[in-house]
Amino acid sequence: MQLLDRLQSSTLRHGPATPAAAYKTRLQRFWEQLKPNTIAILVSNPERTRSNDTEFTYRQSSDLVYLNGFPEPDSILVVSKLEGRQEVIMFVQPKDREKEIWTGIREGIEGAKARYFADKAYPIGEFEKEIGKLLNAADGVYYRFRNNHRIDARFRKLWEVAQKDLLNPDDILHEMRLFKSGDEVSLIRHASAISAEAHKQAMLACRPGLSENHLEAVLSFVFRACGALAPSYNSIVASGNNAVILHYTRNDDLLRDGDLVLIDAACEYGSNGGGYASDITRCFPVNGKFSEAQREIYQLVLDSQLAAIAACKPGAQLIDAHAAACKVLEAGLYRLNIIPGEEVVPFRHFGQPVKKPPVLRDFFMHGTSHWLGIDVHDVGRYDEKDGSNDRRASLKRRILKPGMVFTVEPGLYFDKDDKRVPEKYRGIGVRIEDDVLITDTGCEILTTDVPKTVAEIEALMDRC
Repeated sequence: MQLLDRLQSSTLRHGPATPAAAYKTRLQRFWEQLKPNTIAILVSNPERTRSNDTEFTYRQSSDLVYLNGFPEPDSILVVSKLEGRQEVIMFVQPKDREKEIWTGIREGIEGAKARYFADKAYPIGEFEKEIGKLLNAADGVYYRFRNNHRIDARFRKLWEVAQKDLLNPDDILHEMRLFKSGDEVSLIRHASAISAEAHKQAMLACRPGLSENHLEAVLSFVFRACGALAPSYNSIVASGNNAVILHYTRNDDLLRDGDLVLIDAACEYGSNGGGYASDITRCFPVNGKFSEAQREIYQLVLDSQLAAIAACKPGAQLIDAHAAACKVLEAGLYRLNIIPGEEVVPFRHFGQPVKKPPVLRDFFMHGTSHWLGIDVHDVGRYDEKDGSNDRRASLKRRILKPGMVFTVEPGLYFDKDDKRVPEKYRGIGVRIEDDVLITDTGCEILTTDVPKTVAEIEALMDRC
């Protein structure tokens, strides 16, 4: 069966959706945490110019995606707690047949009320008039500047006149978003399944003589053919020494026989406004067979990732996963004569500067994990208050709890010109990344569908 036919008939094309009840629950929980007699104002992302009079594909503010899923620009969501009463108010682009012919059908006033839980809705042009009334009645307002400069300017004029306490909605909303519900996990799991299929198809398509952008095209095709909205981030397809560039995105080099290729790519899945992200990295040989040196480095990174995942459980901290990965990597680099043991002291020649021996940080220069959700680098603090009521209480690293989702992605990167490294390892960059959900008893890997062991990768690529 051809790839397109297989994807068209695949269950990947029919994923879950966020139920209306989930949005209602989130709005209710957010409202409950607002201070008495306040309003919260959440604004849409602006449209971004790509070139002259063309725009980038629109992506809604993640906070609006989370609270009510409204997909359009020039929109504002207001949650009011005036006089202890919950009210959801929206400002949207009104229906306009002439403009809709050019840019698509709008939800309009009635759509905002019928499908996006607004008790009241107004044209965006009436923002000043209606918000002015709400500000006058409120003791404080939740608003975060710098999300949409045009709306910021309109709000600032009203707020400077009203002079009400300014509060940050992120303090409530981003803490809510850190803990994923079952509905959210289902969307991340589906995005992960699509991304896994894309990685497998890239492995099957790979061969010497192609370009990195050929594999990027395979990834993009699978994402969209399976119903994903877009990549979660700019895809990285880095062959050979390009893999030592952490955020390499040129993707235009030749795939050479004997090199490894590192692919860090995934999609987001959800509604038209924005979806839930996945994040996967795999590394494999262009010709389908690992060399001995490649196998040694790859297996070391894989062992470190497995150790990090084993440390992911309720009550642990993200730093525990990082420490577990580092312990394995450090021991392995010592074993491979890439870094010296602890007993080695830098030696100073007379009149010459100290030549420091290489350390793990030289070859693994990033963290092992980041939160994952609606944003691929999702919101949520990495620390928390120590539990006391003292406003000056110190912060401590956040304890992992069920519902948290994050990546585990150790790596090793040896530049081709780094003469501190044995020659056979130069030009090798390896990162292995999976997405992990903390459960009541441990963790679940959400990205298990992609081959990860040397044997699994070589067996899959042997089919092409």
